[in-house]
Amino acid sequence: MPREPIPEELFRFLLTSVPSVPFVEALLLLRESGGEAMETATIARRLYMPEHAAATVVEQLAAAGIVQPTGGPAPAHRFAPQPELAAIVEMLATFYRSHLVEVTDLIHSKTGRTARQFADAFKLKKDS
Repeated sequence: MPREPIPEELFRFLLTSVPSVPFVEALLLLRESGGEAMETATIARRLYMPEHAAATVVEQLAAAGIVQPTGGPAPAHRFAPQPELAAIVEMLATFYRSHLVEVTDLIHSKTGRTARQFADAFKLKKDS
């Protein structure tokens, strides 16, 4: 039985605004915190990734207007999407739960395509 396709608005968001699966996982983790601040070290532990990688993902989320830094001795952020992003983030959370493979395949295909394009830029052309 065919799976439900990714809604067009979500499809565009994933292609244009989501750099990686850890970005989505961190976004959803912070969303589930209910607006409470979460330290970068906690995000790293919960997502089984190095703290420096988690810091990069959190910086991407902040630049995208999805989280905001909070004050304190350790780097921490809270889920606070800009109003225009709130609906698409909720759509992503709902769809990701039931269509994990489709969403991650789309993200990975975009990442792979970008890497191939970058690598192709350095291929030496043989003179004809």
